Amino acid sequence: MHQDLIKHFREKGFVTIPSVLEDLEVEFYRELLKDAIKERKQLDNRQLSEKSLYEQSFIQCQNLWEDFKDIRELTFDQRIAGIAAKLLGVDRLRIWHDQALIKESGGRETDTHHDASYWPIKETNTITAWIPMVSISERNGHMGFFSGTHKVKEKRFINIFKGKVGQEELDKLPQLKGLRPEYVDLKPGDISFHHGLTFHNAKPNLSSEDRPVYTIIYFADGSTRGSDQFHFSVDRASIGVGEVIKSDVTPLAFPIEKPPNRPKEPISDEFIFPKSLGLLPKN
Repeated sequence: MHQDLIKHFREKGFVTIPSVLEDLEVEFYRELLKDAIKERKQLDNRQLSEKSLYEQSFIQCQNLWEDFKDIRELTFDQRIAGIAAKLLGVDRLRIWHDQALIKESGGRETDTHHDASYWPIKETNTITAWIPMVSISERNGHMGFFSGTHKVKEKRFINIFKGKVGQEELDKLPQLKGLRPEYVDLKPGDISFHHGLTFHNAKPNLSSEDRPVYTIIYFADGSTRGSDQFHFSVDRASIGVGEVIKSDVTPLAFPIEKPPNRPKEPISDEFIFPKSLGLLPKN
């Protein structure tokens, strides 16, 4: 990977790596993703207008790698994970979770936020690979990044789950002062990477087709749990505050010779609601 791309990421907190996947790979995974979402969401028959404002931003399904062996190949693809490791400047990465983010036709914008505040990871060496399965433009929900905001090593929780985030709330964040988002168009095969502290948003989907995107979240191996904030990735494995985040729920993602097996522990009924909506695996 060219050093200019690494420099761009470290200066701005995001970068696009062109043509990581071949056209045939994208077509293959697009169909797999479509089938996986259909299976996961089979009990959720709500129309877009019946969903919460948060859910109107995208259909969300996590840990698809557990249920679908072929998608697991994408989640643990060493080309993608290797790029993520180089961008972060680390030798070893673990997966926090993967997820599909399908912005439906007519879906609303994704509100401005950064990801790290939703994860109880003490350290901030985290990165997301954002993998589009179609061309991405202002018509169907391209992402906008607030350049350099990752340099402020402070997690600021923005509650995008409650609905639209007001501008007055964003105006209170000093790292956003005077910044406008830089929107990025992508072609199938391109992958966008952004730091866990980089603030970003996405435009609504004004097109007549859904916008399928697959994401993989990585964190530096050796990271620890920083708080008792609930999260499936650590609570399922009973990892306590201060302990190293290391389990088969968050397996090593790079470097590895082959994808791992699914976690041994079944998902308990504690997670019955997200399971029923297809957010998490059933078993």
